[in-house]
Amino acid sequence: MSAPSLSAPHYRRIAEMLRQTLASGALRVGDRMISARKLAEREQVSLPTALEALRCLEAEGLIVARPRSGYFVSRVTTACGKQHFPPASGPVPVTLSAVARSIFSSAETRLVPLGAALPDPAWLPGATLQRALHAASRRLDAHGQSYSLPPGRADLRNNIAARAAQWGARFSADDVIITAGATQALRLALHAVCQPGDVVAIEQPAYFGTLLLLEDLGLKALQIPTDTMEGLLLAPLEDAILRHRPAAVLASPTVQNPLGASMPVAKKQALVALMERAGIPLIEDDVYGDLVGEGQRPPACKAFDRSGNVIYCSSLSKTLAPGWRIGWITAGRYHEKVMQARMAGEWAGAPLLEAASSEILASGDYERHLRRLKSRVAKGIKAVIARVEANFPPGTRVTMPAAGFLLWVALPPQVNALEVHRRALALGIGVSPGPLFSPGAELQNYLRLNCANEPTPQLLSAVDRIGEICRELAG
Repeated sequence: MSAPSLSAPHYRRIAEMLRQTLASGALRVGDRMISARKLAEREQVSLPTALEALRCLEAEGLIVARPRSGYFVSRVTTACGKQHFPPASGPVPVTLSAVARSIFSSAETRLVPLGAALPDPAWLPGATLQRALHAASRRLDAHGQSYSLPPGRADLRNNIAARAAQWGARFSADDVIITAGATQALRLALHAVCQPGDVVAIEQPAYFGTLLLLEDLGLKALQIPTDTMEGLLLAPLEDAILRHRPAAVLASPTVQNPLGASMPVAKKQALVALMERAGIPLIEDDVYGDLVGEGQRPPACKAFDRSGNVIYCSSLSKTLAPGWRIGWITAGRYHEKVMQARMAGEWAGAPLLEAASSEILASGDYERHLRRLKSRVAKGIKAVIARVEANFPPGTRVTMPAAGFLLWVALPPQVNALEVHRRALALGIGVSPGPLFSPGAELQNYLRLNCANEPTPQLLSAVDRIGEICRELAG
């Protein structure tokens, strides 16, 4: 499975339709698939787009190409497909901390790492990180052990702005504030535009770190249905804005966590325009954006922001160095409020880590690392999906992520994901149960699996064991 290109919204839609055709039982193993030319005519797309959709299924092992004969069904599965979540009735308080405490009380480092959304440490560019640290230490000398004052080192902010300009962002280094990871950036954004008791519209399901922030800040969550392929649904969002007037919308339009969904470019433009008309800030969490595409990544919503209404948050934690805690925020018209909050909170940064990060971004080492990482992630996802299909109970459905390394799994309704987590933990296996991704700990029959790990026999055996647990609970 290759990483999506800039035309991904078109061929992903067609590939998903073909998957559903296979899952319906309309075709059997050995049957001929529709030709690329006929598929292009039927879907009114170009021939290369139709071919790319067929190649997606070939990469997943669902179909096989035969010379001068076309594509044929090689495996029929019910695992992949869209999932639907019931719409929420209105704003609700977040009551997640007790569930999160019970889940994170174990030491994740001792578990088979299918739970935490972090890349395999062996996949990180250790030698490059060390070289950059040593070079920064020599350059800064004793100043490397001091503080980096807000807004952070100018060289790092310059390199962040320069990379963002490649996908269309129009902010400068002066607009960037360095933070301790994206979590602090999101906290600063919420603090700048919300008051305790305010309503924040979020995706459903939503990243649990976002939910914990809302709970800690005394904010209510307004869940907006999210398409498993194209992200936040704009019609329900517009209706929710009219009904409940949230103080902000917080979303991940590019590689949503936990679904892996990514909005098409036109939909991102429409979202930015909708938020501008409503006069409601959009807080964009873009920590996985660099994992999209084989070359140039698609634009974030911030690229279409002309009024400063989009508060953009990102980091290097999911791609380069989780422990370095290098994140940033560009807050547009809310810059002064965010800067004030940054100064009032944990304001001191680490100059050595900031300088080393700047060096890696400027040297081209980061781009080379991303190419290797995306290739490994694609293989990891393919390996885990194959084990899920083979060993999880009938009725299990998997959302094929548009990009990123997270797999969202819908289990049969009778399977309780918290019980799966408890039993897996006893076997030394970490998983993230669905209740973590809902403000009231709903989504009881869902799991999120981290595929950014080398598919070793131990890891694949752990996936098999989770499947055994799910089959037992399915009865």
